Amino acid sequence: MRISLSALAMIMIGGIAPPAEAAGIDCAKPVSASDHMMCGDKSLLVQDKMMGALYASALKSDDADKIREQQQRWIAKVQSCGDATCIRLADEDQVDFLLYTKGVESASTHFTSKRTDGNKSRLSIFGPVDGLVAVGLDSMYFGPGVGDINTDSMIGAVPLTKEHAELSRDKCKIGLNRLDAKTWRVSQTGSCFFADGVTFRGTYRKH
Repeated sequence: MRISLSALAMIMIGGIAPPAEAAGIDCAKPVSASDHMMCGDKSLLVQDKMMGALYASALKSDDADKIREQQQRWIAKVQSCGDATCIRLADEDQVDFLLYTKGVESASTHFTSKRTDGNKSRLSIFGPVDGLVAVGLDSMYFGPGVGDINTDSMIGAVPLTKEHAELSRDKCKIGLNRLDAKTWRVSQTGSCFFADGVTFRGTYRKH
């Protein structure tokens, strides 16, 4: 079942809970300006499928009312967008929320890395969905001093091509290479202004 974001927003505002799989756009009947933008951009449509998959997984194990309320806010934000960049930023915020829900956590595969420099990191992978993976990277740095603990994270829904994906933030690039089903190698290049001591580079192995 595919319905436009505009129609979905009206259903949710009216207090009727849509089925989990109803997220998405019917490009045969686009309603809003954002619907038309997304139907004209294949990458946005694929991203929308990822958003629907994350939402469906989140509903399985979390407070459904809380998830639907956040989904409504995301839909309203997307509907107000005037360009593709705005839609992508709204989706990024929603991925950040959904990726750490209990439902998505349980549907994701998790990998960890512990470095000798004091960093303990986790890589979470959801998907792939139509070639996209939702990625969550979290690292905690334990320094030499008492209370010297810093954390940072990066998230995103990015293409997985030939076992490679890439996250970016300004001039910082995080490369993710899947070596096998149980192992990823993460590289870090450019200017990455993470919390003091935090790094994501290393080899991550499945829990």
